[in-house]
Amino acid sequence: FHGNRISGEMPTLDWKIKDLSSYVTDCGNPSDFDVSLGCDECTMCCNAQGDCHKQTDTLVKTMGLEDYFVFTLVLFGILLAFVCAWAFAFFAYGKYKNQDVPSESVHSPESMDADRKYALDSIGDDSTYGLILGKSWLGWAIALVTIAAQIWMLFPFVKAAEIDLSDDKSDLRYTWKCARDQVDCDNKIDRTPVGWVLYGILMAAHLLKDIINGWKLTVFSIRKRHSPHYQIRFFVGGTLLWSISLFTLFVSTIYNHAIASTNSEIIINSVVILFITDLDELFFGILMVVNSRWVRRMSIQTTDPQEELANEISTLKAELGTSKEAIVRLTNEGVDLRERLRKIEAILEKGGICFTNPAK
Repeated sequence: FHGNRISGEMPTLDWKIKDLSSYVTDCGNPSDFDVSLGCDECTMCCNAQGDCHKQTDTLVKTMGLEDYFVFTLVLFGILLAFVCAWAFAFFAYGKYKNQDVPSESVHSPESMDADRKYALDSIGDDSTYGLILGKSWLGWAIALVTIAAQIWMLFPFVKAAEIDLSDDKSDLRYTWKCARDQVDCDNKIDRTPVGWVLYGILMAAHLLKDIINGWKLTVFSIRKRHSPHYQIRFFVGGTLLWSISLFTLFVSTIYNHAIASTNSEIIINSVVILFITDLDELFFGILMVVNSRWVRRMSIQTTDPQEELANEISTLKAELGTSKEAIVRLTNEGVDLRERLRKIEAILEKGGICFTNPAK
């Protein structure tokens, strides 16, 4: 029934034998009419250009979910609940295991400095994500606004990947052709498994590092030697890092599955989406140009005032101790030199030579 400029609603035919080519109408978009043809029973929907797409339930709908948006919320809700439960269990086990370890050996300044440096290296010292590790509320706000902007920019790709044949604003690519002189429709897509292999390499090279570092930082946050506020910062920073990376991977995958019809389109779409993940580094570069000292004060790189004062006092004490040692050494050398001069003078006097000691 496609290509006949039929409008309205198609009747239910109750076909006994159904395949992709058994019931084809113009229920796709864009349409020749303001409202496309309605057909819930159709197996293939064609648009005004003669391109068609199969009308079947997506994997998300077979799971009982409405669309990718709901699926995203459910998926990351489950992941977050799992991480929180796992972190609580691991923290409780570590606290029980190390209950006899003295707190002084756990919270030493050297270990805390090393932990802060490790956390900053993991999350990125050139990213606004690193501001989450600091104590500044403004730094947290900047980091969270950056993450919100990234999610905001990724969600249009989620919406565009929805397989809704009645939506004329969808980016869905119609890749099927249903010729009038043929019984079966033919899929003209040029995308091959090679394209997905190249896609996997590209995504792994760009996202795998952040996923691993984020997960390691989440695990690292549970250790006993960290104070509660550092545990929260490390946990939040690590969780956000791997969550954004996994969300980017998810968005890129469903978008390419719905839109890309060639291997080159897979790469092009992926590069565009991956550019969004660089916003944190671009925003951080802008902040550093505006006022680098202000950024460092908000970052974990800056030590607490009490820690800084304690470090200065320790440095001064070390310098004072070095100076005292130098003074004692020079005094001992002076005493030894005067003793030698006296011996030389006594020897010369015995020989009848008068010697005047300039040291006197």
